[in-house]
Amino acid sequence: MISMSAIPLVSGQRLAFDVFTHDECLLLLRGSAIKSAEEAARVQESGYFKQPPGERINVFAAMSALADRLGHIYGDIRERPGTGVFSKRVRSLAGELIQLCDADPDASFASIHLNNLHSYIAVHSMMAAVVCCRLGLASGLNREQRVSLVCAALTHDLGLLDMVDLINSKDMLSDLEMGRIRQHVERGVQLLGSLGVTDMLWLSVVADHHEFLDGSGYAGKRGENLSIGARILALADAYSAMLRPRPYRDRLMARRALEALYSDGLDRYDGHLIETLIWDLGFYPPGSVLRLGTREMAVVIRNSPGILDSPNVACFTDALGRPLLTPVIRDTNDPELCIIEVLDPALASRMGRQIEKCWNGRGPH
Repeated sequence: MISMSAIPLVSGQRLAFDVFTHDECLLLLRGSAIKSAEEAARVQESGYFKQPPGERINVFAAMSALADRLGHIYGDIRERPGTGVFSKRVRSLAGELIQLCDADPDASFASIHLNNLHSYIAVHSMMAAVVCCRLGLASGLNREQRVSLVCAALTHDLGLLDMVDLINSKDMLSDLEMGRIRQHVERGVQLLGSLGVTDMLWLSVVADHHEFLDGSGYAGKRGENLSIGARILALADAYSAMLRPRPYRDRLMARRALEALYSDGLDRYDGHLIETLIWDLGFYPPGSVLRLGTREMAVVIRNSPGILDSPNVACFTDALGRPLLTPVIRDTNDPELCIIEVLDPALASRMGRQIEKCWNGRGPH
């Protein structure tokens, strides 16, 4: 970590990056405003930031490698249940994901939002893990608690592994099949136990990730009986599911997903966590594909600190839809460059590996 002492701060300034204490506890979440000259001095004296990996580490490649490893873990469960190193493998993966996400949350989220290479269950679990990583940090969980929470996110759908092919091939399930799906939580917890998982936070969060504040979940638990970890994963699971297409529905664009959670989900999900998610990722989270007023197509690089609807973007086509050799940064606050349409993220695939350059080499300024 790098000291904040060399970063100029003034009252009213919003931070474009997370600030940590020396022992890696959150001091201020990105987007937070410096309230006074005294707070600015305190942050400069005791705050630290994590330098984005830059060119030395390609976050997209690193996150893709983690998704590969998660897929291998899933495959090993199906082929060789009872392996004794399962917990260590998942915890190692979770620790590396947290490290990447803390250093560059925008590239980490975008890499999953734009991922069309891995299976639905792997991408869904990875996105839920990234959201859990961010919300766990914002909720004051320590490093060990965040690792357990991310482990839960990565494994929350293990009870569905034997139904993946069925779910992916049908646009409507029978009552019997829906009943089997409702049993996946209990089956997943049992499977984790048989694989040697003894971490009670990990197990309890998986057990309760389909429980809601209003008691409408699988087991009927209500808000006062749900831990912060269970509330975080319930929200992360719902949000990440909305952003991926399924055989029976199209994906929701991120802004519509957030609006649905806020307008229809406040009885089920923790309102404070929803607001934190909105402010952290914005209405157009990293990896969102947009059309600008110039007719250029652009991808969101990161949310603007404290602003929900004017993200930093990079154009990857010209006005006629022709791919640009090098992405061009645009300011969506310019009326001529305003956002006029949200597009399917799969359209960014026309840029191939070029799209990754939008996130490489960014410092904390």
